[in-house]
Amino acid sequence: MKMKPMKYDQLTNRIIALGLILLCQLQVKAQDPLFSQFYATPMNVSPALTGAGKADWRISTNFRNQSVGDQFISLNTTALSFDGKIFKQPYNASNYVGLGIMILQDAGLGGAYKNNTIQLSASTHISLDEEDNHGICAGLGVSYNNTLINFNELDFGPQLSFAGFNRALPTQEMSLNSVKPYYAVSGGLTYTYTSDKANFDIGVSGYRFNKINKTALNEGNQIEAPRYNVHSDFQTFINDRLAVNVNAVFVFQSQADTYLVGAYFGRLMSNDDLPTVINAGLWYRQNTAIIPYLGIMYKNMQAGLTYDIFIGNSSSGAIRTFELSLIFRKPGKTGRLMDSFGK
Repeated sequence: MKMKPMKYDQLTNRIIALGLILLCQLQVKAQDPLFSQFYATPMNVSPALTGAGKADWRISTNFRNQSVGDQFISLNTTALSFDGKIFKQPYNASNYVGLGIMILQDAGLGGAYKNNTIQLSASTHISLDEEDNHGICAGLGVSYNNTLINFNELDFGPQLSFAGFNRALPTQEMSLNSVKPYYAVSGGLTYTYTSDKANFDIGVSGYRFNKINKTALNEGNQIEAPRYNVHSDFQTFINDRLAVNVNAVFVFQSQADTYLVGAYFGRLMSNDDLPTVINAGLWYRQNTAIIPYLGIMYKNMQAGLTYDIFIGNSSSGAIRTFELSLIFRKPGKTGRLMDSFGK
């Protein structure tokens, strides 16, 4: 009896499973999820951005799909957050306390791999002058992470039989374990400048200050590296109908440092308190991709779509990445500029 050839999907699962196991034996050099539309997930940039912006509260969601290979095996990353101002100082709304929750998930291998994070963040903003132009915002966060690998959905060499893969057979991998969940802390500090014509902020943040072991094997030498961000945003009006927003984030994590920088233009279609705005822009990810953006703001809703155009060595592989972001806000009465991305 001849052995049946392996199907493409089965072979791919074996290769990816082997890659996961090998990665679990090395020091982590991978990077945390970094959205192309990082400005639409502010709590993933800094806890100090919790509750930031004109809105009293906001609901933000971002969906990222990255497909690799001719068969486009997908890794989906989803972020969902709710944050707002739970307290404003009487007679000075610029001084506030913000609170928020974010749920972040990576899912791949047809659901065999899931990495889930829940983060709670709190922030406080304090004005530094009587005109409320200058301010400092500090934030703290705590997160819970749980990585799930369903080994029953993966194929291993000992499970290969004459009839193909039989997942009922033992994997013969005695050291496979569930990845232990962990708690981590984060913090951030942001300087803000706000006037009737411009808005600027710059800040630093860090995630996972505590030492964390993360492995799917019986080893304790795989360390989840901390992540540090430097972020900045500038917005101003060019004229009564056209605004420009420039922002950037620099990420430092083990040996996976990178940055994203870019700008968008927003065209106001009316002079209403909540005008419809058409947005278009472009971002650059270090040595990796150029990212065009199209978006719209309508009343209290904002939507955006990006597609990563890979450059350099990255363009040699079949990689497709797009993101969709949605933000719903309850506008606050501040008399300031329209909201920046994610604010």
